[in-house]
Amino acid sequence: MLTKLTILGKSDATITMIMDNLESCNLFPELIIVNNLNLPIEHTFDNPKFKYTIVKEFTDRTTPVALGVANAYTKLRVVGGFDISDLEFINVINKNTFISSTANLGKGLLINNFATIGAHAQIGNFVNISNRASVNHHSIIEDFASINPGVTLAGNVYVGKGTLIGIGATISNGVTIGKNSIIGAGSVVVRDIPDGVVAYGNPCKPMRENG
Repeated sequence: MLTKLTILGKSDATITMIMDNLESCNLFPELIIVNNLNLPIEHTFDNPKFKYTIVKEFTDRTTPVALGVANAYTKLRVVGGFDISDLEFINVINKNTFISSTANLGKGLLINNFATIGAHAQIGNFVNISNRASVNHHSIIEDFASINPGVTLAGNVYVGKGTLIGIGATISNGVTIGKNSIIGAGSVVVRDIPDGVVAYGNPCKPMRENG
């Protein structure tokens, strides 16, 4: 059993999810959490099954590495703050998931319990897929995107780089969602959504620019 894992960029909610997923797989009882962004430390992720330390400098490059944030902008900042070319980013995947043998997975993924990834789906690097989310056949999710709990992506959906899909949203077959956009919780997306917008509703429509 591998014993030590480094987590870059502390986010309490995401650390909790990582611990749950690691516990399900009986991996890495010792964690090194590198809080290089000086994010608030609330210790809401305490778990008695793990020994962990919080440091501000990334010094031990011999351990596998996981990305411990969900926000796309923060993920980019964390990854951009390190020379990651020689790092062994791992995928933290809960054992209660279904991933098709024909799916193509990138690195640095966080995939939570009861998520489903269908046949020939393509998942980019540093993507978060939350609990009970469903990514169906031939869908593509680009780097740094986040798929929140209960989301359903029908077949042949495209999600651009850094985009966030809100809780319980449903994306219809063949829809393209641009990069750096936000889809509101519970939205029903039946038409393409452009880059860099906040969109929501049923049917989902762009409402304003993202940022």
